[in-house]
Amino acid sequence: MKRRLILGILLLVSSAAAVAEEAPYGKGMSEENKQRVFLDDMEEMSDWYNGSPDESKLSNSTKHVKQGEKALLFANVIDHTKGETNYPIGWPRTGKDLGKEKLTDFSKYDFFECWIYVETSRQSLPSRPISVGFYHSGHKRTTHVSLEAAKDQWTKIIIPTSKLLDRADVPRLQFNISESDYMHGDRVDFYIDDVVLTRYVEPAINEFAVDRNVLFSNDRHITAVYSLVGSQGMEQVTAELAIGRDNTEPAAKASGKADRRGDLSLPIDRRLEPGTYWARFGLRDAAGNLVDRKQVEFRVMEGPF
Repeated sequence: MKRRLILGILLLVSSAAAVAEEAPYGKGMSEENKQRVFLDDMEEMSDWYNGSPDESKLSNSTKHVKQGEKALLFANVIDHTKGETNYPIGWPRTGKDLGKEKLTDFSKYDFFECWIYVETSRQSLPSRPISVGFYHSGHKRTTHVSLEAAKDQWTKIIIPTSKLLDRADVPRLQFNISESDYMHGDRVDFYIDDVVLTRYVEPAINEFAVDRNVLFSNDRHITAVYSLVGSQGMEQVTAELAIGRDNTEPAAKASGKADRRGDLSLPIDRRLEPGTYWARFGLRDAAGNLVDRKQVEFRVMEGPF
């Protein structure tokens, strides 16, 4: 009887210390929170040029389609003897001028997205089998991004528009491969579909990390590094950072003005016991309601002194 009573007291104490985790009401980085504008749905290919007709063929294909009825097939047989006179091992490419449809301003959108499916005669693909170039007005002003893609499956490509040299000025888009990554005679076919610009409506946390994965027990601060998205309500959002263990009350917390990209430092006014901790970064609206939250773990070790 005595043993049962002690166990009951321990369970009550443990339950009292536990804190229910508040759930955010926002849609976060979900598809429900996303607006899309098509750069091309690939249902027809008349706007796409072939920059390497000796080695590449363009067509609309129904073989591999991510959405709709057709995808753009960019088919290549690698030839190290053809291509441009000065560069026989060159860059087969296809692209589209965006000025005709007045889609050159990416600045109001968070991401460029598309889907790519690859078929090839090779056993495996190069680590970066294809690239996309965003061309800007002026001499040799281009943002090139090398892309990962997998053989015999769809890969979703997501590129933050913040990475572009000038996201308000993108008159041309181009996909290309580098023949130096392939052997002479290789066949590699890319099915490209659902080329869009996207943006998130409600404020949401795009990226969040802490500045250190390991703290010493006598360290007195930790910093959240983050980036946010959202086309509405961002000016009313507050950022918060808390750290703790298990389901107990936070050991420390802080809040401050939220920026599109920034950091939030959290002072720690007590010694932290060694172990595994969580760090939670959240966004609150003007009424104090939790809009979005992300969590990472870090470790605390005994200090050297």
